[in-house]
Parts: sequence; structure tokens; C-alpha cells
Amino acid sequence: MKTLLILLLASATALGSSLPSQSDESLLKEVARAQERGFAWLLSKQMENGSWNMHPAITGLALTALYRSHAELTLEQKTAAERAEKFILSCVKPTGAIYGGGETDKYPNYSTAICTMALLATGKAEYLPVIRKAREFLLGSQLDETEDVSPDNPSYGGIGYGRRERPDLSNMAWALEAIKLTDSLDSMAGQSPHAGGKLHWQKAIQFLQRCQNLPGHNDQPWAKNVKEDDHGGFIYMPGDPAKGIPPLSFADDDSTEGPKPLRSYASMSYAGLKSYIYADLKKDDPRVTAAVQWLARHFSLEENPGMGQAGLFYYYHMLAKALTAFGVDTFPGDNDWRYGLLKRFVSLQKHEGYWQNDNNRWWENDPVLTTCYSLLTLEVIQKRRYP
Repeated sequence: MKTLLILLLASATALGSSLPSQSDESLLKEVARAQERGFAWLLSKQMENGSWNMHPAITGLALTALYRSHAELTLEQKTAAERAEKFILSCVKPTGAIYGGGETDKYPNYSTAICTMALLATGKAEYLPVIRKAREFLLGSQLDETEDVSPDNPSYGGIGYGRRERPDLSNMAWALEAIKLTDSLDSMAGQSPHAGGKLHWQKAIQFLQRCQNLPGHNDQPWAKNVKEDDHGGFIYMPGDPAKGIPPLSFADDDSTEGPKPLRSYASMSYAGLKSYIYADLKKDDPRVTAAVQWLARHFSLEENPGMGQAGLFYYYHMLAKALTAFGVDTFPGDNDWRYGLLKRFVSLQKHEGYWQNDNNRWWENDPVLTTCYSLLTLEVIQKRRYP
């Protein structure tokens, strides 16, 4: 296993101009056509009020995809983007949160994080006050002593769907990404660093550790029973498995005595790795090392390991962001993961130009959502950096 990690870390510095993902011109042309068709289909689904699906977070994903596109926006795309911006701004609350739409939105932190990054992607200075206040809302959503949450509480340091709702790694990962990307806002505005507040990163790390199946770093009672093959992977949330965690999340081994551990799965494990990177943990940190080793053991472009086809496009999105942020061109071993993923997206695109998951878990049977994930992921892959 140590040899595997050395190979992975070595690949992080081997930018390799001969990698297939850089040299296969035929595939790159296919990808460009896929993106063009994907954007055309997505624009055809924009609603009259500028939104997609009347949902600010999905609108934020679409807007981010447009502005992070490697190509200059066409007049049609620019018009669509401006309409989406107006819709998102109409969802800004006095608290700074960005959520709402056609119906009550139960996901204020999720929506705020994604919309914050969308407005940031526009590069428009006039949105800085809105972005800053949204950032402050996210910062205020971290559960700690100010919310009467003690350090021994599994929720400590985490961020959930709302201000006082139980945290989970998915919401946490989106929030940490938005907070990390807006760290430089104060200096951009000529203010002292973190004038608008900063995240308690050590508290965030404590929550992340409690989502990682890693005995010795996870202090939850069930963590000591994690099987060796699952060391390093991440789960959706810590807490008591007997209180509301879906049975699907339990480990398969029934022989465990004492608290039963939860089974890791890959989309959360990439989200956890990405979050550790944003928390400035080093590549040789044992928590990062364990996460990378788990992901290498369970690497697949055919499924979301641990969940099958459920959450497949979210999985691809997390994989691309995490491995790009980690700095590896080949993973695991000498596998050009970008090349494989580019081919995968070309093969999965529907004739009409959209992408869709046949598995409906986490809304992935909605082609608007999965097309947004796909276009964003293709941009990360090709730019070879994030953000």
C-alpha cells in the first residue's frame, strides 16, 4: 500500500504532455461537440423567469457552467446568463442566504453555497456585497459552541441544510468550497483579510474526521469496528446509526460486535478528500493518505463505488474536482483518469444533447441537473485546474 501511495504522489507532479487526454484530438473534438450540444439543450430548458426548474441551486449550477466554459459566451448564452443572474438575485434573503423560488426551499445552505459560487464565476464586481453576505450566512451555519453544540457532539463543526439542522458531508463539502473560493474577497475589496469573518477550520476538520472510516482519527464508537478494507473512506454523516441512518449505509458484515460501522462510498470519499485539501491538510497527512488509498482501491468510472449507479453524475463531479485539486494526472497508478472520464461522458450523452441517470436517487433522473453536473465536470477535466 505504501508503494501505491508513492506512485500516486509521484504522478501529481508528472504533467505528462503525452497523456491521451491532451493528445487525442479526435476525442477532444467529440467532447467539444458534446459540450456545444449540451449547452444548446440546457438553454432550451431555461424558464421564462430565468431559472432552471424554479430552483436557485440548479440555476446556479447552470450559470456556473456557462461562465466557466472554456469558450467565450455567445450572445444567446450571455442573455441566458444575465436572466439567470436576475433570478438568483431575486432569491437573496435579508440574512444573506440565497434560496427559494417557486416553492419553499428546504436547502438554504446548499442553495446559498452553489449560488455564491455562481455569482463569483460571473466576475462582476457589483455582486461582491451579495457574495460577501452569503459567505457570512454560510460561516454562521457552522455548528459549534455558539449554537450550544459541544465538541463531543458528532455534529460539532459541521454544516447542514439549514442554520440549526443536522450536518452532513455533502452540504459541508459545498459550503467549504464556497467559503474557500471566497477567501480572497476582502483583499479584493481593499479590506483586511477575513474582515467579514472566517471559518473555524479545525472544527470543520473534526467533523470531517467523524465522517471518515479511520480508526485512530475518528472518535465515534462505531469507528473502532471499521474493517481494514474500508479504512480511509467517507460516509454521508456521523451520528448514531440507530437513529435515522438508512440501512443501505450499514456495513455488510453482520459479525461485528458493538456499534456497527457505516459503509463508505466513493462520491462522499471524493467530497471528503476535496474538503481536506481545502482545509490545507498536507498530502502526507495520514487522513489524506488513507482517503487516497481507499479511492485507489475502489476506483471506477462505471459506477459510484459503494452506491452503484446512484448519484453517478455527482460522483463524477466530485471525482474531477478532488483529483484536480489534489494534483494528480494519473490515478490510480498510470491510469489517465481524465481521458477515461472524457470518453465516458461522450458515450453517455443522449442524442438530444442532455445527460441523464436512469437511477432516480438524489434527483439524477432530472436531465437538467445531470446535464449541469456533466458540463461543469467536463470543464474541470479540460482546464486541469479547479477553480
